Amino acid sequence: NYKTFFIMYRFIQRTILAMAAVIAAGFIGINAQQAISVENANLPVEAKSFIKQHFGNTTIAKFEKKFWSNSYEIELADGTDIDFDSKGKCTGIDAPDNAVLSQSIINDLLPKAAVKTLTDNNLINAVEEIEYNSSKGYKVEVRHHTIDDYRFDAAGKVLKVTHDN
Repeated sequence: NYKTFFIMYRFIQRTILAMAAVIAAGFIGINAQQAISVENANLPVEAKSFIKQHFGNTTIAKFEKKFWSNSYEIELADGTDIDFDSKGKCTGIDAPDNAVLSQSIINDLLPKAAVKTLTDNNLINAVEEIEYNSSKGYKVEVRHHTIDDYRFDAAGKVLKVTHDN
């Protein structure tokens, strides 16, 4: 029985060590992700063009391709988060902390009617995040003391304005 106990003890010890090594390797892999250039990223051409047009020669700090949806989530070196669909169309963009999106990005992503609404309400320079859903339209988060976000349909018509409580 001593021999059986010793064999089981060694098996458990090796199994635990092997699992610890796999877990440690996973953490090292996550933290060791290096910045890559836009040209070297495995992104659709339209996504690369969008990044180059609005962010110049920036690098990608984090990159994730979603398996089931075949979509992409990236974080640029400046902290901007961008989501692209499988064809490279921008479906979401979030400015870095304490920053807002540039007017060129807003003009590029939103319908003219939505841009006009934001401009007329003096919020064009306060847009922090834009999300697009083909069935729901646009959600635009703004930095404002009473307004949280606007919801627009695909044509840019206001559907809803959410106020902070």
